[in-house]
Amino acid sequence: MSHHHRKRSKIKSLVYIFLSFMLAFALFLLSVCMVLRFTVFSNDFMLNTMADVGYYEMVKDELSEKLKNLGHASGLTDEFVDDFVKGIDMIEVERDYINAFYSGSETLVNTNHFKQKMLAALDKFIEDNNIDRSKASEKNLSYLVDNASDIYVAHVSVPFFSVIGNYIAKTTGPLRIAEIFLALFALGISAIIWFTNEYKHRRFRYLCYGLSGAALTTAIIPSFVFISGIISQVNLGSRSLYMLFVSYGNSFFMHFWIFVVMWLFLAVLSFAMFYIRYKKATSNQ
Repeated sequence: MSHHHRKRSKIKSLVYIFLSFMLAFALFLLSVCMVLRFTVFSNDFMLNTMADVGYYEMVKDELSEKLKNLGHASGLTDEFVDDFVKGIDMIEVERDYINAFYSGSETLVNTNHFKQKMLAALDKFIEDNNIDRSKASEKNLSYLVDNASDIYVAHVSVPFFSVIGNYIAKTTGPLRIAEIFLALFALGISAIIWFTNEYKHRRFRYLCYGLSGAALTTAIIPSFVFISGIISQVNLGSRSLYMLFVSYGNSFFMHFWIFVVMWLFLAVLSFAMFYIRYKKATSNQ
């Protein structure tokens, strides 16, 4: 082999290694976009996470405790608070609250129904216990309901989700465009590697490089998060929010492993094809 031919062959190898790197980078970015679409950009993901950790029941328990503390100063019994909170359909309340983020509509907690329901419950409580109406003026009742409403909003709201929720409706379209572009870009690079290599075993070798690189880079993010334990170290004000955040975060990063396994499987398959083709090519020489 001449010096000129060896130099040309080395340059071609470097070009294909660079294409493999670009393929790995494109597949990594595509993995990130897909994980975001299946998790952060999916209202079902949040609602299912809430259901899995028993979030609705925990919020009800915490809301009940807070309202009891408020009610003691106003002469309300614990039984009244328990019955009132039990009658709140927390699943529907949270569903409306979460869905608002994905539709781009108003994301504040709707307190009108809560206030109306509590005023009706207070009227019945006053009537059933023969409480003098003069001791329960409309002003006092409104003050009580407003304070209870503030407590209700604080428990229904999901602070960490509110930070990203406002951007979801605005970036859903660009995310889909990015997915399409990255998929086409990866396919384009794969096509270049495939059709410009005259030897079939080399096609599979460079595809294996790209797929292995994609699996490795995609695995870095969840590996760092789970090894560091950073998710469980978060400090939140209530048990319900802590459990929701930890479950949400763990599930989010677990989705990366789906793509790690997929790219790794394709890399092993490409390596197997490379080995078979390489053995066949060398045996014919």
